[in-house]
Amino acid sequence: MKTVKNICLLFVLAICACGNAVKGGKAEGVENGVKEIAVEQKSQGTVFYDITPEEAFKKAETEGKYVLICFSTKTCGPCKKMKKVVFPTAECGEYLNKRFVTISMDGEDGGIGQEFAKKYEVFIYPTYLVLQPDGFREGMIQGAEFNIPAFLDMFRTILHDK
Repeated sequence: MKTVKNICLLFVLAICACGNAVKGGKAEGVENGVKEIAVEQKSQGTVFYDITPEEAFKKAETEGKYVLICFSTKTCGPCKKMKKVVFPTAECGEYLNKRFVTISMDGEDGGIGQEFAKKYEVFIYPTYLVLQPDGFREGMIQGAEFNIPAFLDMFRTILHDK
């Protein structure tokens, strides 16, 4: 019983150390081994930029990428699961980060997210909108897909990727 408690205590300490290791995208105040792991975990999934759609279009044009807008709502369970389970994976990050400037928008927030949802006829959440840097809609994926290869295949179809 004492061993189980010690293991649990070590587990809790490890979680706390990792949670405090990354602040503002930089690892701080940790040993080299933990620091490297924290930075690696932060960078392997899909990068969501905290920028406006206009900034995303400019960035995509400069980098020769598409814009991926991930529409969700605060109450959408499948949206939350996609953000927690699918997008953080290395496989998803490797494919999407090379091809897209990815941003997230709430389609029902009453602001710019709702305006974009209306403009591009987004009625189902989650919806993943693939746009060219000039705003032309290249494709759209509606609904959640938790099978990562199947999810990425939908993007390959839109981009005519093999």
